[in-house]
Amino acid sequence: MSRFGITSSKIEAKLNRYVDVTQKFGCAPTFPLTAVTLSRHPELIRKLGSRGVEFAVHGYIHTDYRSLSLETQIGHFKKAIDIFRNCQISFTGFRAPYLRRNGETVEALDKLDFAYDSSGTIWWDVVDKSKYPKQAWDDYERLLAFYEPRNAQGYLSLPRIIDGIIEIPVSIPDDEAMVDRLGITDGKEIARIWEMIFRRTYARGELVTLQLHHERISLCESALETILQQAREMDPPVWIATLGEIAEWCKERHGFTFDVNSQGNGQYRVKANCSGRATLLLRNCKVNRPTAEWSGGYQSIDATDFLIESPTRPFVGVGPNSSPYAINFLKSEGFIVEESDQPDNYGIYLANLADFQEADEKLISEAIERSNAPLLRYWRWPDKAKSALAITGDIDSITLMDFVMRVFEVWRQNGR
Repeated sequence: MSRFGITSSKIEAKLNRYVDVTQKFGCAPTFPLTAVTLSRHPELIRKLGSRGVEFAVHGYIHTDYRSLSLETQIGHFKKAIDIFRNCQISFTGFRAPYLRRNGETVEALDKLDFAYDSSGTIWWDVVDKSKYPKQAWDDYERLLAFYEPRNAQGYLSLPRIIDGIIEIPVSIPDDEAMVDRLGITDGKEIARIWEMIFRRTYARGELVTLQLHHERISLCESALETILQQAREMDPPVWIATLGEIAEWCKERHGFTFDVNSQGNGQYRVKANCSGRATLLLRNCKVNRPTAEWSGGYQSIDATDFLIESPTRPFVGVGPNSSPYAINFLKSEGFIVEESDQPDNYGIYLANLADFQEADEKLISEAIERSNAPLLRYWRWPDKAKSALAITGDIDSITLMDFVMRVFEVWRQNGR
């Protein structure tokens, strides 16, 4: 009752206030949107779109897609697509209500040519348990269990291409976890928690996808401004992008390759097959083109045709028994990967990758970064950005009636 009104004016004001903040820093949010809500408020949504807001499908109705079959999900998503198209609202991606999906969800999205899914979560241990009452902490932990997030301590916070869909993780805690579960209403405390996540992703060169629902903008506005201000001040820069832009970049970057020819005497002619947005990095080797200091011992190079001189091959060598998963991961990280049984030829040689799994990615990535070996790679982000930031928040209700209809729509679905 405090968040929604009989008409759309209350939520419309909050949505515009949200967009005012992002526009102040030259960026735009991504708002996943339930199709039934769009069908009831197309003009309001089109106005937001004219202000640069990007939209994604948030399901046909606000239901738990984890419990639905492939056939049912395809049916829901087809109806959502029809409504978006009829209302002339563009979209490329999806986020599940409650951030919950199952294996069939990705298959359904792939069949219907969605570009990305931003439903998976990654949890950052940045909240001090001792500050909160037991009941509040229990509520917070129940929410975490509901989301089933990966732990950022052991996993990379990066987009990945799985079965044709680009998966973009959401960083937790979000506004719901902090405000509704832990009872935090101090904007400075919300900013402090988000700032810790932001600082860690920047140091690691990864992505933070903030989830901030528009109905809590009055509590979180100052925190959002703090994060965006810090992001704009970093050097190397932070790439602030929509989810659609991140997905588009991932697809573009996936096609980058290197042509390498050995010239003898530790020299290699390199041709980088990439777009002008690519961030080309090298370290601890000589090159016959101008470079600039970047971060972490790397130098950036703008040329795409150059000669490298290195005491060892500036690539990642892997053992002959390495799993395809491991090789694909290393290539997705922008490295040139060579299978070899001659480890002495490489400054970085990984011999035990036969049983490589997702949980090993962060360990391998950190080991490579700690090495002082000569190395050439494409970085994760465009235009020499060190890390990335996305601002998101879903729209599933605009009026009090929309919120009531959510219950009825799910009841009717379950009844059928």
